[in-house]
Amino acid sequence: MAVIVGGGSSISSTLLADGTGVVSINFDLQANIERLWQLGSFSPYDTTATLQRTVNLVVYGTKPTGGGGTNSTVLTPSTTCEDTTTIPIEFSAPVCTGGAASFSDSFFATSYSYSKDVQGFGRETWAFTTKPIIDTYTGTIYMLGGLATGQITTGSDYLSSTSQGFVIDEAASVDSLGNNIESMSGSVSSGFPGLGEYETKREVVVSEVGGSVGKSDGYKGQCSCSIPVQPIFL
Repeated sequence: MAVIVGGGSSISSTLLADGTGVVSINFDLQANIERLWQLGSFSPYDTTATLQRTVNLVVYGTKPTGGGGTNSTVLTPSTTCEDTTTIPIEFSAPVCTGGAASFSDSFFATSYSYSKDVQGFGRETWAFTTKPIIDTYTGTIYMLGGLATGQITTGSDYLSSTSQGFVIDEAASVDSLGNNIESMSGSVSSGFPGLGEYETKREVVVSEVGGSVGKSDGYKGQCSCSIPVQPIFL
């Protein structure tokens, strides 16, 4: 295991408004190996390795004075055989034993969430993936994007959807009668002070994510959505 130092790391991406406010990053390069076994031998007839990089990024919301945080990203479902919205991410961090842990690639968002307590800064959490990387594949790989769906907690003590980094497709987020689709939950305990919570969550279709508010005392925030992407091989 090699040790890397966060204070010496650098990250750049068009997702970041000015490159500041990144809390943490987790990255992984996963390998899926297919060996074509054959009779009479323990040597594979052929071997194919499919690699795919994933990244999870946590970023503070925008400062009250402006700056920091992320840019809003449009989520457009694919209607043609073209890549959905790509986000370039480049990362490098020094390794204590020498060298650097680094990568640079084009990514596709697969999920977004936002969380904020009454006091303190709100945080966005993003998940990304790349196209499958197959050195021996000579065709074309496209990543198609689907409809992003999720939940947002609403109420007088919650930030607006846009402040939480959600742009809701209102027409697609109601039932056949034009009503919002909502669920409710709550809990309370006896004794002093005997406080509890009651929440209403709305099921929504999301057309943009990111660009959330960082600090807004007195208000909470909680939302999340999945962003489906599907590789096709041509």
